[in-house]
Amino acid sequence: MAYDFSRLKVLVVDDNQYMRSVFREFLRALGVSPDNIRESPNGEDAIEVFGAFSPDLIISDYLMEPMDGFELARRIRRDEDSVNPYVPIILCTGYTELGQVTAARDAGVNEVLAKPITANTLYSRIRTIIEDPRQFVQLDGFFGPDRRRKDIPVEEERRVADAGGLAADVGQGAAEESAEVDKVAEV
Repeated sequence: MAYDFSRLKVLVVDDNQYMRSVFREFLRALGVSPDNIRESPNGEDAIEVFGAFSPDLIISDYLMEPMDGFELARRIRRDEDSVNPYVPIILCTGYTELGQVTAARDAGVNEVLAKPITANTLYSRIRTIIEDPRQFVQLDGFFGPDRRRKDIPVEEERRVADAGGLAADVGQGAAEESAEVDKVAEV
């Protein structure tokens, strides 16, 4: 059984108009209603659209001016007036070195999507957010999805909430996929 993305609200943030149109077409192919997709050319504009639109998911490019994807994620996670600091964020980038992936994780990004992208890799990241949501952690200087991918015992549990809201919107159930897509470095 596949997921129903028809009511999913998505904000696509990229300074490249062509990439925004590619994401729009991929999202439409996955069943997202065109009326539920908004676009922004940079992080600054995205903050305004985010407040007015309140998306269920954000897909953002990394390298943009005047505000990049890392700063956008930090602002969404940490600003007091953020309408939803728990919103899932997928960062799309061609810079997939371990240091960049770690920096994205530390900025509060849920998933990293490496360029070049396909509809299948986008679906894989959305499915990961739905099927394997990470609880959020509040630490000095960090608020965002738990950065640990493995269950490693810790002395004091600091996870504060489950970000399973996206899963509730698209329905529970097993999604079928034709081919397993490799994930970007699991950090």
